[in-house]
Amino acid sequence: MSGKRLIVLTSDLPYPPTYGHKVDQYQRWRGFAARGWRLRLVCWRSPLDPPASAADVDALRDVFEAVDVLPIAHSAAAFARRLARLWRYPSHVAARVPDATTHARLIAEARAFDPAAIVLDGIYGGVAGEALARACGVPVIVRGHNIEHRYFAQQAGAARDLRSRGAWTIARLGLERYEAGLIGRAAWTFDISADDVAYWQRRGIARVSWAPTVFSDDRAVTILPPADKRWDVAYIGNLRLPNNLRGIAWFVGAVMPRLRALRPGICCVFAGADPSPAARALFAGAPDITLIANAPSADAILANGRVLVNPILSGSGVNVKSIDMLRYDAPIVTTAIGARGFGPEVAGQFRVHDDPARFAEAVIAALADPYPPAGRSAVRRLFGEDGIAEQTALIARVAGI
Repeated sequence: MSGKRLIVLTSDLPYPPTYGHKVDQYQRWRGFAARGWRLRLVCWRSPLDPPASAADVDALRDVFEAVDVLPIAHSAAAFARRLARLWRYPSHVAARVPDATTHARLIAEARAFDPAAIVLDGIYGGVAGEALARACGVPVIVRGHNIEHRYFAQQAGAARDLRSRGAWTIARLGLERYEAGLIGRAAWTFDISADDVAYWQRRGIARVSWAPTVFSDDRAVTILPPADKRWDVAYIGNLRLPNNLRGIAWFVGAVMPRLRALRPGICCVFAGADPSPAARALFAGAPDITLIANAPSADAILANGRVLVNPILSGSGVNVKSIDMLRYDAPIVTTAIGARGFGPEVAGQFRVHDDPARFAEAVIAALADPYPPAGRSAVRRLFGEDGIAEQTALIARVAGI
């Protein structure tokens, strides 16, 4: 019987862990590797993605004993092949179908490695992942980050320009059918969101459970007293995705004027990866918000916020930003979307408001008492050692180890 060996397929390089799914992926597998699991990674990279440095790939070699980064071709021939596959696979899946030579190599390497299971960390490498599982005679385990077809619909609705809206809409074609089929075939799905678990169970899928984002090293968190922190309000997240931009625009346009009136001189920071021109334009009109692009450390931002905010207005799954914020000793003000998908253990940790006036008032109240609510330490364990132990046990059980 195979030992603690897994092949993990992700949609893109899970490093640096500066936002969302990359945080979720990197921290989980780092925790597995620290507990003696042998891991191999297969992922994809588009030429449109920000460049991945050799240092980024080398950092992953502390977690994965092999890192295989497959290119997503953007030639005319590759586009034609992608279109030809749309009758069977949604666009993002079709883009990650390996060519025959790569397919054969991946299978040969997988058989030599002898994994106990194939883990699809996100659904888009599903064609390659299911082929590897068949070749090795092992189960497929899926990590769900969103109900993807719903997420893409929300992104299309939040997109401000016609080109972006069209791209998200095309990417939705066939996605619900493929996603439901993959999860139905999987030996198990461990989902980031308790709400998403309930969704799949209503659709008749029983082999699914909640497994939150975990953080494998609490030493990476800096805890500062409020007086030593640099900013009154702090946020970090992707500064390009349509749903994030929609929430940021709401904060800058509707919440920030109320904060200025209630607390003149309020000091805010918004940080994140690869800010779009639209994001830069938003902050150009708000000189009292410091914009930090591509911050090398999320910790440097979150540790220095007296109040942490997540003004997300649309999305599915669990917002990983909200989980990351729970690791810090600061009150968190967010919207209903930012607080969704958690189990009852997290109740009371967020101040939740969708009305801009109430949101602003909650920030001001939190600044008057900038300490976390009771129970924050127990919640940290759920997203730390306790969560990692539960997930390693789950995968070992499903893989028959």
